[in-house]
Amino acid sequence: MDSSALISDLVLISLFGGFFALDRRCAFQVMISQPIVAVPALGLLMGMPEVGLQLGALLQLIWMSSVMFGANVPPNETISSVAIGGMVFLFGKYMGTVTTPVWTVAILAGAPLGFLGRSVEVWFDGDNLRLVAHADQAAEAGNPGGLSKLMAWGLLRIFVANTVLVAVGVAFGLGVLFVLDGGELAVRLRFGLEGIGVYIIPALGLAVAFSVVRQRGALLVAAFSFVAAIAFISPGGAP
Repeated sequence: MDSSALISDLVLISLFGGFFALDRRCAFQVMISQPIVAVPALGLLMGMPEVGLQLGALLQLIWMSSVMFGANVPPNETISSVAIGGMVFLFGKYMGTVTTPVWTVAILAGAPLGFLGRSVEVWFDGDNLRLVAHADQAAEAGNPGGLSKLMAWGLLRIFVANTVLVAVGVAFGLGVLFVLDGGELAVRLRFGLEGIGVYIIPALGLAVAFSVVRQRGALLVAAFSFVAAIAFISPGGAP
């Protein structure tokens, strides 16, 4: 295994996740942060487009209820999904074959990252009040350059935070996969992970998707994700 290439890909994935996560609330707002877009794009970048499409569709179903409205801040589905995808792609590229137990472990390891990401976003929301005060001072002083710097700083710090979260999440998940892997995942664990990956996780994703189909636009996304995720509910179950 080429450790320098692995580290380079880890850095690339982390930067990818930090950039795409800006689309959630801070910039762009063109939905590239959605798992169904971000994970396939990352899969294409890593040379595994088919795995990326299937995994992205499954993760989209799981995070369908992460909808922002009003002051609600849902779990950060973008960094969670990119981290999960990063674990799977790096494992497939440097460690072994991507199987159902592999992506099941990746999902179980990476899903909590979304809740940590939400906590970070909430903290930044509170700290933004400090930036607002500085922005008021810059506006009163007639300093447009100061306003621009504050806006750039606000975006940069969120980008850096999300990049670090993705890097830590992917590194942690790869560590778990490395410990559990023995050519294939440990024999005693494989049976349980197969069942979770082939039946329970897709069923959970479908349940979440069906719970939000009445929301505007959710039905089309859920239908597309369902079709793309069909490959997971099969005897092989692997992407």
